[in-house]
Amino acid sequence: MALVLISACGGSSSNQSAGFKSGYEATANQLKQVSHDIGLEIQQASKQTDAQVVAAFRGLASRWQTHLSQLQTLKPPSNLAADFNTVTGAAGRVEADLNGIVAAGRTHSAAAARQSAASLVSDVLTAKAASTKITNKLG
Repeated sequence: MALVLISACGGSSSNQSAGFKSGYEATANQLKQVSHDIGLEIQQASKQTDAQVVAAFRGLASRWQTHLSQLQTLKPPSNLAADFNTVTGAAGRVEADLNGIVAAGRTHSAAAARQSAASLVSDVLTAKAASTKITNKLG
């Protein structure tokens, strides 16, 4: 199942919103690509060794963390702050979920991997819903 985290839209309403929008869209697109790659890896994980899963998810976690750090540097306009905080909070949990899958692979715990993967999907969907609100408000 391909996961899609964030989608971007066009338009702007103010200088602050325009500056935020530009940075947000660039970072959101990067997270969207990582999210897609996470979905592909989830599909392939059952056909891989634990070592392969660990390596793949370690790389995904690293990429995610890089883009999450970029996202966290943005300053949203006040009308977007609550949704932005929801996105960044859920995206932070995604990072923890990815690292949970890595840890589960290292300890060969299928149950822990399933639990982290379920949390991952939930957190991605939470981030996507809040991100959709942001892009709708940005126009």
